[in-house]
Amino acid sequence: DKRPKKDLNSNSPYHLLLGHHIVDVKTLGKELFLILDHPSCVRVHFLMSGYVRYNHQQSDPDESARKNAPEKPRLELKLSKDTVSFYQCSTELRNLEESLSRWERMITLDICWNMFDAVRATERILEESNQERMVVDVIMDQQILPGVGNIIKNESCFDAGINPLTKIKDLTREHVAHLIKMNRDFSMIFYNCRKYGKPLHKHYKMYRFSICKQCGGKVTKCKPGEYERGTYFCRTCQNNQLGSGPHKNSLLGWARLGTGQASWNCGACTLVNKAGSAKCVACGTDKQVGGDKLGVGGVKRKSGDDDSRVGGAKSQKVETTVITSHQNHLETEQHLVSSKPIVTHKTQGGHTFTFKSSVSPNNTNTASKSAASSVLKPQNSTTLPSHNTLPPHTAAQHPAQDAKQPQAELCKGHKAPCIKKTVSKEGPNKLRLFWTCSLPKAKSCNHFSWADLAHPKCKHGAITLLREVYKMNENNGREFFVCPKPKASKEQCDFFQWNN
Repeated sequence: DKRPKKDLNSNSPYHLLLGHHIVDVKTLGKELFLILDHPSCVRVHFLMSGYVRYNHQQSDPDESARKNAPEKPRLELKLSKDTVSFYQCSTELRNLEESLSRWERMITLDICWNMFDAVRATERILEESNQERMVVDVIMDQQILPGVGNIIKNESCFDAGINPLTKIKDLTREHVAHLIKMNRDFSMIFYNCRKYGKPLHKHYKMYRFSICKQCGGKVTKCKPGEYERGTYFCRTCQNNQLGSGPHKNSLLGWARLGTGQASWNCGACTLVNKAGSAKCVACGTDKQVGGDKLGVGGVKRKSGDDDSRVGGAKSQKVETTVITSHQNHLETEQHLVSSKPIVTHKTQGGHTFTFKSSVSPNNTNTASKSAASSVLKPQNSTTLPSHNTLPPHTAAQHPAQDAKQPQAELCKGHKAPCIKKTVSKEGPNKLRLFWTCSLPKAKSCNHFSWADLAHPKCKHGAITLLREVYKMNENNGREFFVCPKPKASKEQCDFFQWNN
């Protein structure tokens, strides 16, 4: 409770719920709705790192607070048998009828929902009201794709090969369908990493990088559009060509040694499932009905039967065949671009939802494969505008520049390379850099050391902060040192130095 101290001993609006029963729980993006037998419902938004504790026990492996006694919860509900506590979130009471109406209207657009309607999401993006908006704004709009955040935005645009500064009017339906699929795929990676406490940063290919991991070129950094959130893109790889996108160091373009079984794409929600899954883990569609068999990320694999002797030991020869870049990402999006989608109905939680799909639940995916060629390229042969705003000489930068960066420190507990983070907590150390253990929080050794001790000192004698140029000019992406004191307080000195 963040009410003023003088109000802490008085009843809050939530006391009106005393004695009422919770009859349902619904989620939408980062929102959670507690439905009670009351005209109001409790709406919880988990913000950047919110979490829940039941009976004061840690249950979320990705909890940001690992202390036995964390900070005071934002809201705590004492039920007849259990206690539910919400941390690092925002809460409010909302009208029940309006909240249920909004949930029913928006839930099929929730990027992580098991019955996500990719066709409807594509149509929403292509609406006339969005034609003049940039991709970076549309996919972050929670009224269009609830649940998509800034990390997902950057990674999915890179996976789709789409420049985030492109306007929707300059994209074809095929581009938008492909972008929706990449948002869905990376959102499920994000969800599973958070759910099981796995490190998400290992899946980053673009977010906060300075050098593109695909081509070695310079990453453009900016804060454009309506939301002014950090945006990162490679103008070489993200050139709005349907065949572009990652082909190495990516879940979308790797080959793995194995039994030769191919993973498959769900024909209903487009999720890539493991080979052994009989049903889609997201929507429950049977593999035989909607499954489009592909290798991991569109790579077909087969293991050879030939054995060769190397130094008296057996080694298996594995032959790997990579599909063309078009087939690599786009075969499963045929049903998203059909001009005459099939309408089906599904019921869940007492609600009936209408879905549009070009893949019939009673048909195989033969039609999708045979018609895949119509999805591979835009109808016109001209290249879509890539919206490159930087001078040509700033585009290419050799990956060897990364070698100039100091090597990561080893953590004390695991002797593994640390990751560098920035202090976000308000105080005198805000925005300073520090080293911490790279393992998930549940396995972290709690290593900590400052990573900025070698920074120059400003005129106050304080360690400077390392910042980056986000303006779209010839210095875009360059790092520089400035005084750590806040600019708004007028205490900041005029120290400035490029990080060369």
